[in-house]
Amino acid sequence: MYHYMISFNYEAPTGIGFASFELPCKRPIRSMDDVNRIVNDLRKEGFVNAVVLGFSLFTDPAPSPQAAS
Repeated sequence: MYHYMISFNYEAPTGIGFASFELPCKRPIRSMDDVNRIVNDLRKEGFVNAVVLGFSLFTDPAPSPQAAS
């Protein structure tokens, strides 16, 4: 499992809001398509005009036991 810190901004009633959250993923973020999926999820959660500003992988996932064989 991959764990990312996602930072984003959005339109708030008083101006621009900024927030971040931890996102667990089964697959790594590799393309703008992946980032756009995150943006769409944020907008579905009610963040108006959300824009991902950046993301950072907390740590590489531990290798699976099958990979060691």
